[in-house]
Amino acid sequence: MSSCRLPLLLGFLILPGASILLGQAKPKPNVSFGKNQDLEIELVNVPDSVGSGGKPAPTGADAKTSSEGRWLRIDVPFSTEKKITPEIKFKIFLEGYEVIEPESGGKETEKFVVLTSEVAYRDVPKGAKHFVGVFLPPASVLRFAGTKPNGETDWSNRKMNLRVEAFDQGSPCEEAFDLQADKEKGASGRGGKKNPDWNKSADAQEVPGALLPVTETPFWPKDYKRYPQIKKS
Repeated sequence: MSSCRLPLLLGFLILPGASILLGQAKPKPNVSFGKNQDLEIELVNVPDSVGSGGKPAPTGADAKTSSEGRWLRIDVPFSTEKKITPEIKFKIFLEGYEVIEPESGGKETEKFVVLTSEVAYRDVPKGAKHFVGVFLPPASVLRFAGTKPNGETDWSNRKMNLRVEAFDQGSPCEEAFDLQADKEKGASGRGGKKNPDWNKSADAQEVPGALLPVTETPFWPKDYKRYPQIKKS
């Protein structure tokens, strides 16, 4: 056999094995997040049908910080592949800026904070579009929107960072939801490709439990069908 034919023969020997390797697709994860455009994040008022009855709601300035004020509602889409997933836990991280009132005179200042929460769902059925839902109450909206006029709209306009991590029956999922992941950096200079670990920043103060599950809001039980069954701690 001539030497020029040997590489050709080896090529035929190698190709079948290579095709088998190339044909092995990576299995699809059980828990997957939806696309950024499917995220629902908005400032909303409590529907009249929920808030009716009992004592009258506060009026004027007090109404802005009561449950009648605007809530920040965040619904992050995800899907599952298994017929039933016993438990999925989510950790949520939201960029915010706490308003610091001056002691005497002067101007208000602000400091960078990361609002966090954990939500767990149980017995999640297979589905193409589930939601992880968390809420920021009206008083907290005012507290953590920063000193910028109408700063709370930076959340609803998707200018703030939002990250959600998933844990399938205690095991961390490889994929995370990161609102600014496709950008070089976020509007505030944090997040994006240049700062993917913005929620672990040394200058950030974590505010745990600031974001509430729907069961701790006036939107429950009206919206109970929107989310999987919540697992109580």
